Amino acid sequence: MACFQNIGEGVADRAATFALLNRGYERHQRSAGQWFETTPEMWEYFLNILPPVNFTGSAFVMSEAATESLSDAWIMVGKRAFCLTVRHTSQSDLIAMVGAFKAHVRKPEAVA
Repeated sequence: MACFQNIGEGVADRAATFALLNRGYERHQRSAGQWFETTPEMWEYFLNILPPVNFTGSAFVMSEAATESLSDAWIMVGKRAFCLTVRHTSQSDLIAMVGAFKAHVRKPEAVA
């Protein structure tokens, strides 16, 4: 079972999105399962800025890795957009993680 940790407050605008992405790259600063909500415009921005990896239609991983073993995945859940830190794995593992994350954020207590 995946463990998810919301590291943002509310919906991150452009400045907050970049601040959260640049929060640091050490083990104590970034780990798989950390996520924040952002705007659909930021999801679109990151889809278009670099070629996506493992694009599934509603989710993709940025081709530029955050660390040696972690990347940022961008996920749409309905009309809501999220950034989730994920481990470098196969596309099937990413699809399973995206499914688990979507189920997580659809729970009412996940957004609090």
